[in-house]
Amino acid sequence: MSTSGDESKAAPTSSACLEDLLAQAVGAVRRAAAFALDPGEELRVEAKAHRNDLVTQVDRGVEERIAGCLEATGIPIHGEEAHRVEDFETYRGRAWVLDPIDGTLNYVSTHRDWAISLALVDDGVPVLAALADPVAGRLYTAIRGRGARVEPLTGEAVGCDGVASKALEPVKDLPLSEGMVVAHYQLTQHAGIGRAIEGSRGMRCYGAAALEMAEVAAGGAVVYAQPLLQPWDVAAGALLCTETGVVLTRMDGSAFDVRRAGSLLVGSPAAHAEVLEYLSPDRC
Repeated sequence: MSTSGDESKAAPTSSACLEDLLAQAVGAVRRAAAFALDPGEELRVEAKAHRNDLVTQVDRGVEERIAGCLEATGIPIHGEEAHRVEDFETYRGRAWVLDPIDGTLNYVSTHRDWAISLALVDDGVPVLAALADPVAGRLYTAIRGRGARVEPLTGEAVGCDGVASKALEPVKDLPLSEGMVVAHYQLTQHAGIGRAIEGSRGMRCYGAAALEMAEVAAGGAVVYAQPLLQPWDVAAGALLCTETGVVLTRMDGSAFDVRRAGSLLVGSPAAHAEVLEYLSPDRC
């Protein structure tokens, strides 16, 4: 399904409007997460671009359910599966950006470390986010300029950490030596990333970009690097990061634009600067 997005050329989004849109986004994500946790049938798994690029009927079902819940907003959806905003790289206006199952390989194989990632982007800037980690029972939310929060996905009074809802604190500006690096195997072959990992407390990899970005936003790692990500991979996580003081750029240090596919380097200010130095052409 493609859409020109003309219907999204509405008046600027007010704070009250964002509150209402976030409530709708959270409701849609919660309902979709319940379905994904228990789809009621055997998974039907297909390969897309290559054998590890998987899609299931649950990916498609989550996207359709969220699209249905958000239809009344009149805002187009740019999603991984069936929904597209034409010319999204240069698109101006509001659009929902959705990854129905971020980490489908994990969803199929390990049954954990997968996410539902939904963001509202306005002129290329994420302005609200609802990011669910259904297996862990966590829901991350954010509104631009108002911080980020984490709460139980089910809306119960007490979550897995004993707290109903709490703000994500601004990240500590830790150097690389005091934190973990989240990176994927192919990046470990890059000389600069290899040196960054050696200078850190170690490397981790979860296989779901949204959760890996949330890990940095929540202070569990100081850097996340990936050579190629799509808008739906990063839109929600990008807002969590900026709202907690995490720096986002491309791996060459150029400006990050959520509308365009490309590399990503996120981190605490100090660690981000250190990794950029390791990645500079003079050091590689």
